[in-house]
Amino acid sequence: MKEKTRYEDGKDKQKVKTDAQFKIESIDNHSPYLETVRKLWRANSKTLGNLPKGAFEERAAHRQILVALDSEGGCVAYLLYRRSRDWFAITHLCIDPSCRGKGVAKQLVDHLKQITTSSRGIKLKCRRDYDLQGMWSSFGFIPTLDVEAKAKNKKLTIWVLEHNPLPLFSTMIQQQLESKLCAMIAPDIFLDLYGEDNHENIDSQDENILLADWVQTELNLCINDEVFNQINRIDNNQERDSQHYFAQCFTCLPCDNKILEENLNLLQQIIIKHNFVLDEYNLRYLARSITSESHVFLSRDQQLLDLADIIYENFRLSVIHPEELINQLDELRDKPDYQPVRISGTTLEQIQVKTGQEDLLVNYFYNSQLGENKTGFQQKLRHYLAEHEKFECIVVRESDNNPLALIVYGKQKKHELEIPILRVGNHNLSSTLARHIIFKSILKSAREQRNFTRITDPYLESTITEAIQEDAFVKVSNGWMKANLSVVKTSSGLSEYLIILAFSFGDEYNFIRELSNNINNENTVIDAQSSIDIERFLFPAKITDSEIATFIIPIQPRWASYLFDEHLANQMLALPGFGSKPELAFNREAVYYRAIQNSRGLNAPCRLLWYVSETQGEGRGKGFQDVGYIGACSYVDEVIIGKSKELYRRFQRLGVYNERDIEKIQTDKNGNIMAIRFSDTELFNNRISFEELQEILDKDNLLLVSPNKINNESFIKLYNLGNR
Repeated sequence: MKEKTRYEDGKDKQKVKTDAQFKIESIDNHSPYLETVRKLWRANSKTLGNLPKGAFEERAAHRQILVALDSEGGCVAYLLYRRSRDWFAITHLCIDPSCRGKGVAKQLVDHLKQITTSSRGIKLKCRRDYDLQGMWSSFGFIPTLDVEAKAKNKKLTIWVLEHNPLPLFSTMIQQQLESKLCAMIAPDIFLDLYGEDNHENIDSQDENILLADWVQTELNLCINDEVFNQINRIDNNQERDSQHYFAQCFTCLPCDNKILEENLNLLQQIIIKHNFVLDEYNLRYLARSITSESHVFLSRDQQLLDLADIIYENFRLSVIHPEELINQLDELRDKPDYQPVRISGTTLEQIQVKTGQEDLLVNYFYNSQLGENKTGFQQKLRHYLAEHEKFECIVVRESDNNPLALIVYGKQKKHELEIPILRVGNHNLSSTLARHIIFKSILKSAREQRNFTRITDPYLESTITEAIQEDAFVKVSNGWMKANLSVVKTSSGLSEYLIILAFSFGDEYNFIRELSNNINNENTVIDAQSSIDIERFLFPAKITDSEIATFIIPIQPRWASYLFDEHLANQMLALPGFGSKPELAFNREAVYYRAIQNSRGLNAPCRLLWYVSETQGEGRGKGFQDVGYIGACSYVDEVIIGKSKELYRRFQRLGVYNERDIEKIQTDKNGNIMAIRFSDTELFNNRISFEELQEILDKDNLLLVSPNKINNESFIKLYNLGNR
């Protein structure tokens, strides 16, 4: 049933029907429409065949006749079916000639699909010479077998639409999925592989490598049912049987037919929107691949490869050339172990995940409580590991012990860092580790000059969801999104920049358009706290004409290494007792204690630039190399004056200090000291030397033994230099 339809621009590019609507209902043996059904059958009996006497009345008595009624209540079509054990079988589908081509057949079949969803599915037999293959395949049916018809030299094709596969079949598929990365091959790859299997001369080496022994130990090449529709179009019986037999060599991934229709409709809309041309067969094959929850789709067809970014963005299916995937597998297979990188302030380390480790990680991190499929999670990990140029898989663990967190970064979009997997498990570090990872991910995105971070993991633990909401991520259609702008602008410049971003990337990014209006408010600029709130929302963006005060504050290397400085922390790994409290290193906020004297008006809210001093006279602080620089920027949330014991008890959860450390701080005449609670520390890429600092501040006799307030112009110069 091929119906000519048009796009909105009037060009015939893709067949997308606009069917007339008919009322579908089942009738009983007392229905006035039963006689019309008989008349339709008699008029078309040559193709429909004979039925035993009383067959219509019997099917009607079982309410197994569906009729289609037009707007005037006339019966213009019927579908007669029966039930055989777990299956339903279509016996007749008959349309009045005046209504053919109006979508009535599809509406009858769709209604039958809806009322049979609890069964195995629907079957039917149709003569090949009736040339209805296109119609049945467009309805979602798959040809499974050709049998002899009663008519001489005629063939019947058995068509199947399966609602619920047998559990044994599903188990067999699952076992195959668990063993290797499953890559769906596109129709063009299937035909090329078939040609090679039949010793045809193929110039390209890509298909040969797909069948190499070492590749088959890494990859499970898969197809979906739509390939049988393509095979069924072949007129030559011998060739059709040969391709059908070859298709049995591949794992055929099933899909949910209800979801298939949704994905097919969405895919059609996307193809139209982006002005692509894709024939109906490739469209349905791609839709089935998406619905089967494949993660990798191999094709050499340039039409499909041109759609790669759009398909991934909407369906998380990677369309990739076989050569590209094989090159990445080969590199990954021969790559030496990744070197662990310790997380500063802890004995924990983060390593890039290697192929072969996914089975262990699945056991730790798949979310059974939210109904996540273990095999599906395993396949995702294999996919991300195979495409290591597009994805970065990192695990946080205790040295040689259990993994604590798993993060996957997707880098397909230039303007956005995607996190398709973010898991922290269930342990005493879960909450602080989740916040640490999210913050570091935001910084990573900004440093890579991306404007947004999007978390798309559909199985987030509650710990992570809470951390996401605290960090001002916005719920969007596909996950959670946050703007992270690595820009330094005036309030009006920042407002204009947000409007441009929202316009460039579409409606999903409109949450930043709303913020742009607030930034332009004069009261926001003159209020330091409002300006800081905006900077945090767009972190690490900085507003140059705000009233936020900035101080340079000296800190001894020992405390900098504990509180934020990864460069110094790496010098302390060999020290005894180091990293005994990893939860402290993960805190987004921390506390720093100092004497009250010469605080120069330091108060919250404000920004801090940390100057790591050359002073190294205290205990384990001795012996640091390459000190004397500005290395980081933080926000001050609170400045509290009080007795050392009181402050220690209040902030013990945030500090790396013990009580004896605080008691050594010089008190004022009332016995008080100062506690500075700070957060969201941004380490500079480029440490600013004392000489550079003197030049920017234009002070030859600069002393950094207490807080120094600087103006906005100096702050911007130092901040830009630090992030050069």
